[in-house]
Amino acid sequence: MGIVSPIGCGEAAFWDALVNGRSGAGPVTGFATADLSRTIACQVRDTIDVEGEMGRASKLAVVAARQAVASAGLQNGLVSSRVSITIGTTMGETEFIENRMDVAAGDWLSREHWERIAVGQPGCIARNVQASLGLSGPASDLYGACAAGNMALSSARQSLLAGKCDVALAGGADGFSRLAFVGFMRLRVMSAGVCRPFDEQRDGLLVGEGAVVFVLERERNARARGAKIRARLIGTGLACENYHPTRPHPEGDGLTRSTRAALREAGVRADEISYICAHGTGTPQNDAIEVTVMRNCFPEGVPFSSIKALTGHTMGAAAAVEAAACVLMLEHGELIPTWHLEKVLQPCAQEALRGSVRAADVRYAVNNSAGFGGYNSSIVLAKA
Repeated sequence: MGIVSPIGCGEAAFWDALVNGRSGAGPVTGFATADLSRTIACQVRDTIDVEGEMGRASKLAVVAARQAVASAGLQNGLVSSRVSITIGTTMGETEFIENRMDVAAGDWLSREHWERIAVGQPGCIARNVQASLGLSGPASDLYGACAAGNMALSSARQSLLAGKCDVALAGGADGFSRLAFVGFMRLRVMSAGVCRPFDEQRDGLLVGEGAVVFVLERERNARARGAKIRARLIGTGLACENYHPTRPHPEGDGLTRSTRAALREAGVRADEISYICAHGTGTPQNDAIEVTVMRNCFPEGVPFSSIKALTGHTMGAAAAVEAAACVLMLEHGELIPTWHLEKVLQPCAQEALRGSVRAADVRYAVNNSAGFGGYNSSIVLAKA
């Protein structure tokens, strides 16, 4: 896997920040916030140096993909026609809109504008990853709101099991944008400074950005080439709610169904789960509903946490970023708490991890994500 996040680029920096509770929150850069009620976000502060004309999300994804391919030992072993690429995203590329916000109306349909639209059209993130690796074959962006990363992993798993490819690159990517920042601010779901998921005093999310890309293979193929297997993706579940454009169902119907579907496909009982990586945005409504979902699906005492307290909400990258955290917890045998959590939202039947990292035999982890439009996705990861 490859990781580009607000708390570190590369898995060593990412894991160190998770263990030590180092937040990626800071003053917004890239546009003026003097007239805005919110000024804090979780942006990738590392220099992202990628050649070629492409948007921010593509650049983040390209860096993550290169890391992933290198860590899989496949730099010289990718066969173009047998590699699929699926990148989940919420916003896609937004620069061609944002760069024109202050332009006179008559200039909106200039030749330059059309060219910028072409650069940022749907599918461009996966195609830019593909071009950067010198590949051909299927490459697509998957628009699944904030559940998109898990959805991309599910799609890749299905393609591998159906024999449609031998290697799948899958994950999520979103670049920081004025569009997303102002949008969430206007929805009044953004924190003034500190994101504290599942806390009684939580006041909202922090908008973030990032990209995580995984290399997936059928287990027999990975073993045959002597690859280091980091984890196994053993179950996925997807569900959609026909309830509201931005609010989840009050009983968590969709996320409950996706969680149960993932457990069913994995062949794992709910009481065998070592850890739940919650969507945990830090918004009053979503956190309360997710507590209900966990009560619907798991026995009392199963530990859970949200890493969005540090990374912010990385939009289409969120589920993939959290899946990466799950893989590292499986490998290190340590559970990351919800940093900044003091007084746990009640009633809560599961154990809200807080305060410090805990050593544990982490065998199975569930990663849950939900998004606008009723998108819900869940995956089950097993220790290698």
